[in-house]
Amino acid sequence: MLATPFTELLGCRLPLQQAPMGGVTTPELVAAAAGAGAVGMVPAQMLPVDVLAALLEDLAGRTDGVVGVTFLLPFGADPACVEVAAAGGRLVDFYYGDPDPALVARVHDGGALASWQAGSVAEARAAVDAGCDLVAVQGMEGGGRIRGRVALLPLLAEVLDAVEVPVVAAGGIAGARGVAACLAAGASAVRVGTRLLATEESGAHPAYVAALLEAGAEDAVLTDAFSVMWPRGPEPHRTLASALAEGAERLLRRWG
Repeated sequence: MLATPFTELLGCRLPLQQAPMGGVTTPELVAAAAGAGAVGMVPAQMLPVDVLAALLEDLAGRTDGVVGVTFLLPFGADPACVEVAAAGGRLVDFYYGDPDPALVARVHDGGALASWQAGSVAEARAAVDAGCDLVAVQGMEGGGRIRGRVALLPLLAEVLDAVEVPVVAAGGIAGARGVAACLAAGASAVRVGTRLLATEESGAHPAYVAALLEAGAEDAVLTDAFSVMWPRGPEPHRTLASALAEGAERLLRRWG
């Protein structure tokens, strides 16, 4: 057990949080992360309230570790789903929207802790002002949509000076050295995503897992290209250059 303000607040054994990756996070992955002593996170976007309730009930039977739920705000946060998440999880987390005191209050009313993933100092302050118990800060090294414009360690340093709640570091952390660096820099925990796609419990396609394992740091790119079902905006998306090239080739074959 490695005690930090994060572990003491959530009651987990390790200052680690599994990133809630939509489409590839399985119940098995959440349960494995929680069972190992980290915090397992359920991505709740587009889940009906009955499905979310059943999933959390299932996870309660799989692990006695700490489980939380994340809402990706471009897809909404149904009040009924937030209430179910607060009743069935220890932590309810929000991302990709302005911190909302009403959502945070709903989480607290349900008996859970509230978190917001921020991409800037201003957003982290707003999350605390909204009543969040902790914040996660994501640097530009993160996978998927990137909310901010600053690398993780400089952003972490600024946020630690600006807020007094526990801070979780996220973005490009894939091994023990990255975890140690963030904890030494003052983070109370780290959030790990892409690295967990290579686990047995991951729901990622084997071809994508193979591409990730073969890739080096220079093989990831920032792009404004994305798949369907996401509102187009100025924030970039980090993915493998090979995945971007494959997508472009498929479009050409289909529409060329």
